[in-house]
Amino acid sequence: MPNDLGITLRLRGEGILRADSFLQADCGAHRLSDEEVRSVDGRSLIAGWQITVQTPASIRRINICVDAQFPFSLPHFFLVDRPPYLTWPHIEEDGLLCLPQGSIVTKLDQPAAVIGQRLTEAYRLIAECESGANENDFRTEFYSYWNRRLSASEESLYSLLDPRGGSRLIQIWRGETHTKAFNVVGETEEQVLAWLRHKYGEKPQFSSTDDALLLWVKEPLLPKEYPDSAADLYSIASSVQDGRKLLEGFVKFNNNPFYFVIGADSGNGPCFAGVRTSRPVSADIRGRKRDRSLDGFRPGKAPQALLTQRLFSSTATASRIKVDRVDPGWIHGRDHDPRQKEVYSKTVILIGCGSVGGPIAQSLTMAGVGRLSLVDDEKLSWANVGRHPLGVESVGQNKAEALADRLQKSYPHSRIDGFNMTYERFAELHPDLISNCDLIISATADWKSERILNLRQFLGEIAGPIVYVSTEPNACAGHAVLILPGGPCFQCGLHPTGSNKLEVTVWPAEKQERFEPACGAVFQPYGPIELLGTISIGASLALDSLLSRLQEATHRIWAGPQSLLLEAGGSWSEEWIMGDLKRAKGGFQEERTWARDSHCAICRGNNIEAKSYLKSVNLASASFSRPEF
Repeated sequence: MPNDLGITLRLRGEGILRADSFLQADCGAHRLSDEEVRSVDGRSLIAGWQITVQTPASIRRINICVDAQFPFSLPHFFLVDRPPYLTWPHIEEDGLLCLPQGSIVTKLDQPAAVIGQRLTEAYRLIAECESGANENDFRTEFYSYWNRRLSASEESLYSLLDPRGGSRLIQIWRGETHTKAFNVVGETEEQVLAWLRHKYGEKPQFSSTDDALLLWVKEPLLPKEYPDSAADLYSIASSVQDGRKLLEGFVKFNNNPFYFVIGADSGNGPCFAGVRTSRPVSADIRGRKRDRSLDGFRPGKAPQALLTQRLFSSTATASRIKVDRVDPGWIHGRDHDPRQKEVYSKTVILIGCGSVGGPIAQSLTMAGVGRLSLVDDEKLSWANVGRHPLGVESVGQNKAEALADRLQKSYPHSRIDGFNMTYERFAELHPDLISNCDLIISATADWKSERILNLRQFLGEIAGPIVYVSTEPNACAGHAVLILPGGPCFQCGLHPTGSNKLEVTVWPAEKQERFEPACGAVFQPYGPIELLGTISIGASLALDSLLSRLQEATHRIWAGPQSLLLEAGGSWSEEWIMGDLKRAKGGFQEERTWARDSHCAICRGNNIEAKSYLKSVNLASASFSRPEF
């Protein structure tokens, strides 16, 4: 077995020797002592050199150091002669130059060439800093610089704010965890409290919010403009439209401390920063504190403009606070997914939260659907856990309720509800949700239930589209069908028994289903990997429907790999192969139009006949109990 450690040590030694030769012979560098190299905290450096360069403005020393991964890792460049931190961008507290990574790669046999290239980039960065040419980088990378030196244990703000311009009053909830204070800001009290309740559950402290102020400035602040006192914040407010007026109105609420969010467009997207100020106080010789903003006036008698100036004087400190955006636009695409706003505005009802419906619900929530209602009347069993988003902690709980609870805590900006009932019962109790939803997804694979959905859509009782998702035996193939109002109905592509007219696979009877050692316990022994293809076509078809990308009834088919099919004991159907041997390999997705059948028992009749057909269905037996996917 090769000695990997020995090879690494040899390459490291050779790389350092080559670097040493290049830097001393070609660059006039001198070797740093081991003590000097180790003096840089937290970098794990093992060797270093110092060179002197003449820049356009000065003579500067640069330390070039390597770590234990060299020559597999890039060298580090430290500027010794530098101004105070945050005077120049891209230079860290210890002087490390943040050089662009780009397409730079380590060349194990050419460490000198790598150092030479990086040295050129270091010189360019220093020259840009000296001239001020890159000062705007403080603005485009505002979030990084504002948050430097703010530890994770300090107070933070979670923002639900709309990332748009306009200074305005906003709402804040203030609380704390075991380790630090945290706050949530949003546009309205309802928005903030809903987020908290979704994430943490119903708690007494989630009852009200306080006022805060958003100041939207023309451009992000430079480090030298960061507020150190309340007077600095007053100056910032004075620079925005109606800023002083908003500030005077804000202080009337008598808050202490005052919370502010500074917002701007960085050029790379909107950014936020938090600031907290407190009323100026002083203590007498007995240690008693008093509010200095009221000096010379009885309570409530100080002129508002004067009171504002006193509250935001240089004697009142201002503290920077990190802002973490938790709004939908940031969570789902970091403001760069053009679909997000439309998807977030949609309402979806998903029927059947088994091993197909559960992952589809999870996928749509992750994609940013704003409201999701999950309907299922079954409990999670131990045998379900191996191919379901829920784990053993949810065994014995209703699938819809347990899954909704988990997704709601994970995505508190959305609304996810679980309903422990059949769809028929859900439709009776929540007709408003049915009439206002943008899409219904049926992942039950139960023909009695799907037939009722199909009839009600045909009769206009369901005004929106429906997506039906199902697998063939052993999950070797899957189907997702989008049915639109006024088009061919779902039954057009099915046999009277509910099976697809186009079956991708065929099976001997003993391979279609298995039985547990219990009465009527039927199952199929496939796992979550086999299901991924069907889940993908179901979720993607639902998303395309929500985005109005499809104008006709659509059938998406997943054909699994041939190896999976053969291992499970099945074969491709003649209708699917159609003499094309390439199709026999499987492992692909196909899309077809869901055609109207002129002999369809639903579409060929009129509404009276369809209603009569619906009445003939025994609704009492049309439950959503079915063999588990």
